Amino acid sequence: MHRYDYDIKLIVSDIDGTLLTSENDLHPSTEEQIRVVINEKRCGFTFSTGRPLSMTLPMAVYFDLKIPFIYSNGAIYDLKDNSVISASPIKSIQIEKAIKIARKFGVGIITHTDTGMFCQVSDEDWETIASMEWMRGKKVDHVRRVKDVKSEVPGKIIRLDIFAEVDWLNVIWQEVNKSIQDAYVVKMKRSIEISSDGIHKGSALRKLSQLLGVPLEHIMAVGDSLNDIPLLQAAGYGVAMGTAPDALKEEADLIVPSANENGLAKVIELVC
Repeated sequence: MHRYDYDIKLIVSDIDGTLLTSENDLHPSTEEQIRVVINEKRCGFTFSTGRPLSMTLPMAVYFDLKIPFIYSNGAIYDLKDNSVISASPIKSIQIEKAIKIARKFGVGIITHTDTGMFCQVSDEDWETIASMEWMRGKKVDHVRRVKDVKSEVPGKIIRLDIFAEVDWLNVIWQEVNKSIQDAYVVKMKRSIEISSDGIHKGSALRKLSQLLGVPLEHIMAVGDSLNDIPLLQAAGYGVAMGTAPDALKEEADLIVPSANENGLAKVIELVC
């Protein structure tokens, strides 16, 4: 593939559906391209994901990331120092409203703290969540089940998901929009993700840009979901996967094939 001069100093990639395929696999060519970029220092590489720290850290260790990564849709972690650089808690009133809505509709709640993940969900949903692998065939103890997220979750909650694998999620979405103000909220396929107002992948990328001294115009962001919209808006160059929703593609400077078709490796080869 012909390489163009985009003057990209840092690539920031989503994980699920971008780095990993729909089957949670890592394409060999994608892994090879990332390792070449990291080891040969062609440009920086890191993650921006909605995953909690417990599901992101193993991937960061796997690639031996040299640069802090974004997790839980807006927090930042430095693998070199094993420290949380930034994590903004949700206001207590927003948490209480979200819990009230979840109870009203009889659906589950997933919370992220700066270091953990805690779930108040049904037995069926718990089986699904507890069985999740950070990559196909690779699993860690990533989550704890609680009966009451309000009283049993240690530390500050930095993200709260109303979790519902139902075909009427839009009804809950309307209730959330009506009841919860001054928060960043996004509707995904099976959940509604709630963070502190103004906290998302885009705000974290701006902070990371300042931390590293890399101007946003020299950063390329790659994603595939609605929670990647602020990420692509903040980056100097935005890339959407072929499987991304139209709302994300509209924000992209480039659309590449899906993760199953090795799209991330192709765009890395293009710019680095």
